[in-house]
Amino acid sequence: MSNVLNSIKNGKKLIKRYFLVDYENVQSHGLVGLSKLTAGDAVTVYFSKNADTISFELHMAFNECKAKIDFQKVETGVKNALDFQLSSQLGYIINKNIVAGNKDVKYYIVSMDNGFSVLCDFWKRFSADVSIVRCIDYVFNPPTRGDYTAAFEKLSLSENEERITVSCISNSADTAELHNNLQIRLRNPARATEIYRAVKQVFIDGGELDTKIKQ
Repeated sequence: MSNVLNSIKNGKKLIKRYFLVDYENVQSHGLVGLSKLTAGDAVTVYFSKNADTISFELHMAFNECKAKIDFQKVETGVKNALDFQLSSQLGYIINKNIVAGNKDVKYYIVSMDNGFSVLCDFWKRFSADVSIVRCIDYVFNPPTRGDYTAAFEKLSLSENEERITVSCISNSADTAELHNNLQIRLRNPARATEIYRAVKQVFIDGGELDTKIKQ
């Protein structure tokens, strides 16, 4: 974190936006929008041996990015190790900025893991602006939040399929977990994959479930 922390100085806010990327969760999709960042931004990519490769195109995007870039490898072996390290270092960065008197700083956790929402609520009490986005580009082009109604209608879901699908959507942190949950709960691989493909993009965009649909 030295590259990022060295930019925090008393009375001089050099970084306006911090992006902490849960690469294990979002993969390359979460880094869409790197080209839009400026020298006033900082990106820290948290990765593990489970997700430690990038494409040639992404490598070029990092080289051309104007923001300060850090990479943090997380040692696995402990459940949710990456989440713990990201959360801990987010708190450290926020505290450094508070002590330095830097205000109006924005912090973005790039992940599809809704568990990080507790950090947003916690730091709000200390006037720290923490948000969760599914990719960097969402900061510049927020997606239109859709619902699953249209997808459900096209699929002609049975009552049981709808109940199971809604439950899987509500209890999945990312697309891989959603697909796996559908496979397990529906016990019909072909149908589970069909449903997954129909709802995947709405899930990625952070779509909301119709309140009329009962889980």
